[in-house]
Amino acid sequence: MDELRKASQEAVVLVEGKRDREALQNYGVRNVHTLEGKRFTDLPDLLEGFEKVILLFDLDSHGERINKKVKSILSKQGYILIESFREELRGMGISYVEEINGKVRSLGSSFSSG
Repeated sequence: MDELRKASQEAVVLVEGKRDREALQNYGVRNVHTLEGKRFTDLPDLLEGFEKVILLFDLDSHGERINKKVKSILSKQGYILIESFREELRGMGISYVEEINGKVRSLGSSFSSG
């Protein structure tokens, strides 16, 4: 979690919904933005002032589709995309970002690489 907190100081963290955002903010993660209620064409406005974007969508089929689409759009626009935290979730057996609160507590906050 410490690495994600550090990375979020200079990057936008994109998540699907408000429960995901709240779960991350509970751990001091900054610059968390949701896609909920937004169109993919709104992404440049949402990311204004940032060049790094942490993609942290759920690991279910819906989240995988969103990740693929957002990754395609943002990579064409020159953003630096960071997906390593998403892979950390996968390794911890977390499928939904909102589950992070209980899992990280039970694992002793081992969520670290980035």
